[in-house]
Amino acid sequence: MRENHKTSAPAIDNAVAIVELVAMSPLPLTLTDICQQTGISPSTAHRVINSLLHHEMLSTDPRKKRSYSVGSRVFEVASTVLSKQSLIPFFYPLAEILKNEVHQTIFLSVPIGKQMVVISKVEPAVSNTYEIYTGQTVNMHLSAAGKVLLAMHTEDFQANYFALEAVAEQLNTAAREEVFADLQRSARLGYAVSHGDFEGGVSTMAAPVMNLNNEPVASVGIAIKSAHFDSGEARQYSKNLVQAARQLSSRIV
Repeated sequence: MRENHKTSAPAIDNAVAIVELVAMSPLPLTLTDICQQTGISPSTAHRVINSLLHHEMLSTDPRKKRSYSVGSRVFEVASTVLSKQSLIPFFYPLAEILKNEVHQTIFLSVPIGKQMVVISKVEPAVSNTYEIYTGQTVNMHLSAAGKVLLAMHTEDFQANYFALEAVAEQLNTAAREEVFADLQRSARLGYAVSHGDFEGGVSTMAAPVMNLNNEPVASVGIAIKSAHFDSGEARQYSKNLVQAARQLSSRIV
């Protein structure tokens, strides 16, 4: 579960924390479980849970007495969002080919606000799977998927992105210069490389998917164990990666 920062709306903070916790749990959780893991008081948690039950964001679970699991509304919302991602059906066959060429995890990301969100992935043998899951998010400037999209955007878009308060406060002058150097390199090569996008010592490479107006709308990525990352091998991967991204771009109408 990602780190939560408190806002001026504690009721919403608590609701989000509870839904995220329950969604990530393999087993239903009781009120006591939820309070222990979130730090929310029992009385507050009880009120929030009742509201979430009313809105079907949580559901009581018969597997364990007085326990809760994710509600049907969560699946309805997620399905609605995913149904709007028209690239996914075209991504799968191309990702299968790319996976067989590089023998690594292949994933598709799209920009949502200032972040990149993984919306689909294809994995090779179990031994090469990583902690990358559908719905996972990372700020654009912190990931290969996001950097390559930023690199292909206009200077105005880049200026607006780096002016965002949540982004500006993460970057000192040196870090900002390093990111801009990465963007220039990505624009020149046609792909980006990043280390530490995801947990578990994972490096990633990504190439942009462009629409008919030559605007970046998504990115195709390859996940590689950082300990096994080889620059020469990565350059070889890049040819297959860029080709796959271009083929996916050609499917956009």
